Amino acid sequence: MRLPSRRAILTGLLTCLVLIAGYTTLLSNDETQILIENERESSYQVTVFQTTQESAEELRFDVTTRAGRQRLVEMEELRADANYTNVTLHTQVRSDRVPTVSDGNSTKFVEDWNQSRMTVYVVETYQNELVDIHTMRCGRNMALTFTTAPDGDFRTTSRCVQDVHG
Repeated sequence: MRLPSRRAILTGLLTCLVLIAGYTTLLSNDETQILIENERESSYQVTVFQTTQESAEELRFDVTTRAGRQRLVEMEELRADANYTNVTLHTQVRSDRVPTVSDGNSTKFVEDWNQSRMTVYVVETYQNELVDIHTMRCGRNMALTFTTAPDGDFRTTSRCVQDVHG
């Protein structure tokens, strides 16, 4: 039985190093993790937006009214009257969709999420009916939890986390 040549050993080692480097790149901290914890019996569609706006009061949204007309509304009006569908942040930098499951967790990994910008969550039913709008600003990973308030209403809580699975 012959031992492998130095060239074969060197080639094998280089291949292993390239594979290890590629694997650690996939696990790098360049991704932001968004965890949606849904403790309710309904599933929701969450669109996560990033914006350059400094405060929630400056946000504007493109919406569809019950009559089917497109409108531009401010955050205050949107929170007061949730009878809109197809809610989209008007001045978005980027967006990503996170479909949730009932009584379960959904995790989304997004690359190049700018940590200094505000994140806006638009929570809708699968019929695109607005349920909630939530804003937050985290250094990296974030978690959103949907629960039922004591009066039976939909409630959203959020927290910034080191690792969404930890």
